[in-house]
Order: sequence, then C-alpha cells, then structure tokens
Amino acid sequence: MAANALESRDFRLLFAGAVLVSFVMPMQFLTQVFWVQERYPEREVLFIGLLGAARGSAMILFGLVGGALADRLERRRLLIGCQLAALAINGGVAALMLTEPFGAANVAVLLGLTFAAAANMAVDQPARQAATPAIVGMAALPSAITLQMVAQQVTFPLALPLVGFLNSRMEPGEVYALTLLAWAGVLPLLFALRFRSRGQGGAGAGVVRNVWAGLRYTRGEPTIFAVIVLVLAIQLLGMPGPASLGPSWMRNVLGLSETQFGFMAMTWGLGTMAASVFYLVRNDLPGRGLTLWGAGIGFGLCALVFAYSRSVPLTAVANFGLGFAMVSTMVSSSTIAQQRVEEAMRGRVMGLFPLAMGLAMLAAFPVGAAAQATSMEAVFPVMAWATLAAVAGSMALQPGLRRVAPRTA
Repeated sequence: MAANALESRDFRLLFAGAVLVSFVMPMQFLTQVFWVQERYPEREVLFIGLLGAARGSAMILFGLVGGALADRLERRRLLIGCQLAALAINGGVAALMLTEPFGAANVAVLLGLTFAAAANMAVDQPARQAATPAIVGMAALPSAITLQMVAQQVTFPLALPLVGFLNSRMEPGEVYALTLLAWAGVLPLLFALRFRSRGQGGAGAGVVRNVWAGLRYTRGEPTIFAVIVLVLAIQLLGMPGPASLGPSWMRNVLGLSETQFGFMAMTWGLGTMAASVFYLVRNDLPGRGLTLWGAGIGFGLCALVFAYSRSVPLTAVANFGLGFAMVSTMVSSSTIAQQRVEEAMRGRVMGLFPLAMGLAMLAAFPVGAAAQATSMEAVFPVMAWATLAAVAGSMALQPGLRRVAPRTA
C-alpha cells in the first residue's frame, strides 16, 4: 500500500483549505442561479446558460496559462495570490448582488466576474497539483490525489441542502456574502504552509512560448499524450449527455417527477463518493494504467446503458456507474501524468485538466442543439458509442498504457 498523504503537515493544511473551497463553490454557483431567477425570470434560461459559458471559456483560455505560471513561479505564493484574488472577486459578486448598482447591466457585470473567478481557478488548479509531489513525495501521491477528489465529491452533496435552506430564508446577496467567511479559514491555512516548490520551466521565455513548449512536450510523450486523449474523450463526448442534459432526459424520456429525479441524480453522487472512498483505501491502484483503461471503458459502457435504457432501476445503476467511472478516470489519469511528467513541465501538463473540463462545459451547447434539432433518444447513443470508440482509440494509440505501474520515486 502507498504512503498516506495525511502524514504530511503541509498537505493537511492544503487539504483543509481545499475542503472549505469545495464546500462553498456549489453554494456560490446555485446562489447565482437563484439571483438570476429572481431578477430576470423572463430570460433566466439564457442568462444561466451564459454563466456556464463564462466558466467554460475562462477555463479553456486560462488553463494552459495557469500551467505555464505554475512552471515559472513559486507555487506556494501563487496559491496564496490566487486565493486572495478569489476573495476579492467573490467579494465583488456579493457586493453586486446586495447593491445592484448598474441597473440593467448588473447581469453583464456578473458574467464578467464569473469569468474572472473561473480564470483564477484555472490558474490555481495546476499550481495546486504541481505542488503536491513536492509536499507529499511520489509514494504518497496517489493518496493525495484521491483525498483531493474526496474533498470535491463529498462536500458537494453536503452543500446542496444548506444552500437551499439559506436561500429560502435570506436574500441571495446575503447568502453569497456569508460564503466569504470560508476565506477566513483558507488564507491562514495557506500562509501557514512551509513547503517551497518553484517551477523549473522557461522563466526566460514568454508565457505563450511556455504554453507551446508544454503542448509539444505532451504530444511527444506517448503515455502522457494517451492519458490526455482519454480524458478529453470522456469530457467532450461522454459528459455532455448524462451530466448536462441528464435532467431533461430523466424528465422527458423516463418521465420522472421532480422527487424521483432527485433520487436518480443522487445515484451519480453516490457513485462518485463510493469511488473516492474506494481509492482512498486502495491507493495503490490509481497509478496503474490498467485502472485507467478499465475506468474509461467502464464509463463508455455505462453511457451506452444510460442511452438505451428506458428502465428506471437500470438507469439508476448506469448513473451510479458513470459517477464511479468518472472519479476513477480523474484520479488515475492525474496520478499517472504526475508520476511521469518532467518537473519542468509539471504545471503545463496539469493545466490540460481544467482545459478539458472547460471544453466539456462548452460542448454541452452543440450537443444540446443537436438534441433539440433531432431528439435526445437519437443523440445520446451516438455520443455514447463515440466515447467508447475514442477510449479504445486512446488505448490503441499507446497499448503500453495498460502495463503502466505506479512509481514511488
């Protein structure tokens, strides 16, 4: 069994901060949605869609830039700077919701602040991931990556009931302002960190040249390239259907009521939580190529069952499997990439992961447009088969990926 990342003092501090941020992020997103619904009921669908587009486009534009910065700067200071910026940006959102100073232009300002917050997060994530090996060492890296996933997956379902309760009793601006208290814990934790991890790549060149160098490096490393291709396949082809259009599918195709939909949606969350706990116990598995291969194939197969099923129990099983496979893919892909990337390129390679998530957010629009023009029953199977084919293609691209074993040094 691999070492436990929680044995590291600095990782415990970093992890505690990640738990706080992961808890308030869904609260902030849903509170923005509630605010838009109250202020712009006639255009809420358009504006909520634009909020998603603002997040996705920022992650695409700044994911690679964030990776380049993580390879140029001292990562502890970069993390502190990102969280100070996060506090300032989210403070601006709270002030906007409370005072509404711009009249009809309030929503435009909200979109701009949402873009800035997502761009800041796209810089924070590669720095956080690139700093992790310096904090815990390679032996404990799978444990650290799994714990970071636990912070995301376990806090999300816990935050949902609380945000609904608070917004039913307070104004959205007041709820959003309340979430800023999280940084009273996050910032002292970051300032208490002792580790130092300076990126070793391309400080003498421009950021754009650093980005291109990172892309060339990724393309030239067969194992890392195959991992990124597999992640992109699942994010671009697999996620938009069940994740983005899943609520419409369950209501219009399966005929579920709102209450039944809540229970169905919970099965995805149960799958993600089960996978997080599983890999926390078996933290020797994420660094194996066979784990990543199985997770990718499993996601494609569950997507096929989801697309063809008209049975509520069978769809629930498929939804659980999708959540489990998604976490398995992210944990194993991050671990394999981290264990094989050169230190000088670590930030730029890890910056490709938020880029993939941003592409998935934007991909929901063309997939939804295609479903609107034809039908979800026609589009979902095509996307599921394409996901499975792309995963198989990534394995064919680098068949040795299945034999990849964890590295401890």
